[in-house]
Amino acid sequence: MSTHLFSEVSAQLLCVTPTAHWLGYVDWADAVLSTRLKIKDGFALPSEEPGNGIAWDEPAVARYLVG
Repeated sequence: MSTHLFSEVSAQLLCVTPTAHWLGYVDWADAVLSTRLKIKDGFALPSEEPGNGIAWDEPAVARYLVG
């Protein structure tokens, strides 16, 4: 299995998938996340905190609201 969207969640899911192969990583959401997915030596290091791996930076999200 390979993924390419929502890398923060996908990294956690791939950790428990026996057929995990590839995590496509793009930092599109970094501007609105308070905690970013760590990448070291080409490998994603998923958060060990409870939750789905996404922590929103609420003030940053508010700056992008249209409306």
